[in-house]
Amino acid sequence: MVLMILKMGYILCGEGDYMFYIHLKKQGNCLYVRLDGKLVKTETFQIEDFLIPYIKKNQIKNLFFDCKNLKKLDLDGKYALLNTKIKMKEQKGSFLLCNMTKAMKEGLVGFHFKIRSEA
Repeated sequence: MVLMILKMGYILCGEGDYMFYIHLKKQGNCLYVRLDGKLVKTETFQIEDFLIPYIKKNQIKNLFFDCKNLKKLDLDGKYALLNTKIKMKEQKGSFLLCNMTKAMKEGLVGFHFKIRSEA
């Protein structure tokens, strides 16, 4: 099941244990993204196929990911976030991860993400 509703502010995908939501809030050229659920290999297409084109189309310059409700982040999820960071740099924008658990933050060592506050 895939449902893309960017105008209403969210994207959802998956079923059962793999349910993943992306909640969006746009203010000017800033985009606030709240990730809920598990960002794993089967769900990363939401970022690659929907979120990145949305960022490019809407000239987003500041991207904030709220990871407070992110339950799991595998290697593919980390690379999806990294690819998003690279796209933001190409647009001369900024990228920030917020409210990550200590374990997730430690798992991102080496990816050189800006991370603000731990949940």
